[in-house]
Amino acid sequence: MSDHDDDDALERELSGLLRRADPMPPTVLEAGRGALGWRRLDAELAELLADSALPTDELALARGTAVPLRSVTFGTARRAIDLDIDAHGPGCTLRGQLSPPAQTAIEVQRQDGTTLASVLTDALGRFVAELPSGGTIRLRLTGDPQLGTIETAWITV
Repeated sequence: MSDHDDDDALERELSGLLRRADPMPPTVLEAGRGALGWRRLDAELAELLADSALPTDELALARGTAVPLRSVTFGTARRAIDLDIDAHGPGCTLRGQLSPPAQTAIEVQRQDGTTLASVLTDALGRFVAELPSGGTIRLRLTGDPQLGTIETAWITV
């Protein structure tokens, strides 16, 4: 047996020991799968530009902790997606608008590939989607030849 074979056997043994002693949490595995499958090659990524749920110095000075509405903004070089998230019970309502306005189809997707909601924007680029439950989601915009396909970064609602 060569030194290389001994190293491989030791690596397999140590990996097995670590998997048994300290298994990977399911949330870490889900995040890793999401990072690897974050978007399709044919889609433009809309990056997270702002999220009112993230701590800021301004919020630290505000009184009270109850925030009734979460505001999120995604953006590409040509388009912005403003989103208000209103949580209620196990689900939430998403109200959004595209800037500049465009009529397009929007799917709200989970990391496992399921679609929670499908909506169409109006002539002003506005939309409302009711989600039965929270979790990690992204928006996928399709159907406008000038817009192309856009997928937002993943967020947890």
